[in-house]
Amino acid sequence: EALADTGHAPRLGMKCRLVASDKYYIIDGNQEFKMANLLLRLREGRAEEVLLEFSEIGMALMKKYLAMDVEEKSIILSTEIKELVKGQDLTFNSIRLRTQE
Repeated sequence: EALADTGHAPRLGMKCRLVASDKYYIIDGNQEFKMANLLLRLREGRAEEVLLEFSEIGMALMKKYLAMDVEEKSIILSTEIKELVKGQDLTFNSIRLRTQE
């Protein structure tokens, strides 16, 4: 919702995916430590200020939902934006076709 509220991201174009791993390593070896990385894949062409705003929104949401881990100082949070290149990164969305019927 927060990304859509900026006016720079259509709701229908958003998808959310969680990829969990039980095999990971943080350099000091403490198994109580965690990491969450928010990867935003976007079509190219948004202004740098918009991309920064998206990163800030993502970081704020992660801090909110992972507040206990943040308070315990047991988590690393990061955001990452990948701009999809038209003609190179392809998408076929049959769900969108279905909603247009």
